[in-house]
Amino acid sequence: MVDGLLAATIFAITLFAATLGEVAKGRRDPDGLAFVLILVACMSLMFRRRWVLPVLWIVCASVVAYVVFGYPDNLVIPLLVVSYTAASIEPHDRVLTLVAPPALAAGIASEVASQVSAGTGFNVVEVVVGLTLSVGIPIAVGRAVYNRRRRLREDRERMAHDAVAEERARIARELHDIVAHAMSVMVVQAGAARTVVERDPAQAVQALRRIEETGRTGMAEMRRLIGVLKADDDAGGLMPQPGLGQLDRLVDTVRGAGLPVETVIEGSPRPLPPGVDLTAYRIVQEGLTNVLKHAGGAHARATVRYDTDSIGVEVADDGRGAIGDPTDGAGHGLLGMRERVAVFDGTLETGARAGGGFVLRAWIPLDAEVDG
Repeated sequence: MVDGLLAATIFAITLFAATLGEVAKGRRDPDGLAFVLILVACMSLMFRRRWVLPVLWIVCASVVAYVVFGYPDNLVIPLLVVSYTAASIEPHDRVLTLVAPPALAAGIASEVASQVSAGTGFNVVEVVVGLTLSVGIPIAVGRAVYNRRRRLREDRERMAHDAVAEERARIARELHDIVAHAMSVMVVQAGAARTVVERDPAQAVQALRRIEETGRTGMAEMRRLIGVLKADDDAGGLMPQPGLGQLDRLVDTVRGAGLPVETVIEGSPRPLPPGVDLTAYRIVQEGLTNVLKHAGGAHARATVRYDTDSIGVEVADDGRGAIGDPTDGAGHGLLGMRERVAVFDGTLETGARAGGGFVLRAWIPLDAEVDG
C-alpha cells in the first residue's frame, strides 16, 4: 500500500514535470512513448522491496531510453528512490557490482541530457554534482540504513544468545542445588543404614527408603530442568518451580537424614514473585545441605521473615562453625546463592555465629522482581 501510493505520487509529479514548460531545441516533445516510459519507471516502484534489482534495472533502462529517444530529463526521482532502496537492501558486494554501475550509467545519461536540454554544453563539474545528488547521496544513505539494520539485527541476536547463556547458567545452578542436596542426604542416610543394618534392620530399611525417595525427587527435578533445554518440549508439561510452599517437605527430608531442624516463620506468609520464591527456597536448601555436609551432630534452625517490602531468610546451626570453600569447588554453592540474591538487589551474609556454629542470612526486596 505504501509503495503503491509512493509510486503513484512520483508518477504524477514526473508526468506533470514532463508536460510543463517549453522543450529545449533539439529535444523531443513528450508523447505516448514518453508516457509509457514514465509509467514503467514510476509504477515499477510498487515492487521495489520485493524485486529490488529487477526494478532497479527497469528504472535505469527507462531513464536511458527516455534520454536516447530525445525526451527532456524528467526521470530523476524514480532513479533516486530506487538507488536508495537497492543500497538499503542489498549486501555490499552486490551494491558494487549490480547496483552502482547501472545507477551511475543512468545518472550520467540523465545529467548529459539535462545539460543538452539547457544548451550549456558538457560540464564535468555539473555532471559530478548531479550524479552526487541523484545517485551518490541516495546510495550512501541506503548503505547507512543497511548498516544500521545489520547492527540492530546483530544486537538482537547477541541479546538472544546472552539470554540463552543466562538461562543455561541458571539451569546449571539449579542442577547443582538439586544434586548437592540429594547426594548429601543420600550419603548421610547410607551411612546411617550401614551402621545399624546388623542391630536394627528395620531402621536400616527406613533409611534405604529415604534414600530412594530422595533420589526419586532429585531425578524428577533434574528431568524438569533438562526438559527446559529441549526446544521441542511443551513448557506447560514441566513441573512447577519449588518455592517456600515446599519448605516443610524440604525440612522433613533433612530431618530424615538425621539433622534436627527447627523452622520459624515470622510475619504473615503470602505469595511471592516466582523468582524470589525460588531463590528463598534454594537458600534454605543450600544452607541445610551445608549443615549436613560440614556440621555433623549440629542442630539447625531455618527462619523465614515476611516483612512489608522484603523477605528475609536465615539458616543457622550450632555445629563446628565452618562450611569449607564457599564456592564449593565448582563456582556454585554459596557463590551461586550470592549471585541469585544479587539479581534481585538483595544481600547475602555468611559467617561464624556467636556462641559457635555458622549462619547464612539473606535479604531480598520485593520491588525488584526481574524473574522471567
